Amino acid sequence: MSFSVGNSEYQEPKDLTESLESDATTDEASIEVSDRDLISRTIAYALQDKSGGIYANGPLPWANPESGNSGTITSIFQIDDAGMDGCADFITSANTVGGVRAYHGRTCPDGTNNLEIVRLAPFSSGGQG
Repeated sequence: MSFSVGNSEYQEPKDLTESLESDATTDEASIEVSDRDLISRTIAYALQDKSGGIYANGPLPWANPESGNSGTITSIFQIDDAGMDGCADFITSANTVGGVRAYHGRTCPDGTNNLEIVRLAPFSSGGQG
């Protein structure tokens, strides 16, 4: 219940806890281009840092001061080709204005051999998103 100062009329409080739509378009849109670039660079670094065929020794955090979004890459798997020559699938969390979600994606080399995200969707426990 809220009352305005200097006025005895009751005012209904505003609902500030409404949730955002959770369709795939909203989910994917909450991961900005600069977030995708940062995720790709983090994965590229992990792939370059492989030791004994093992990629990414542990969770890989990322934080984007530009968007305010952050997350943790928890898995990098299904390397199609050795090292930077191929694509890698990954799972990352993302803490955005829409909440915290897990995403499944794929990153592949672009024309200049830099990795870029070519697929990103909310992760489902039944398999790929």
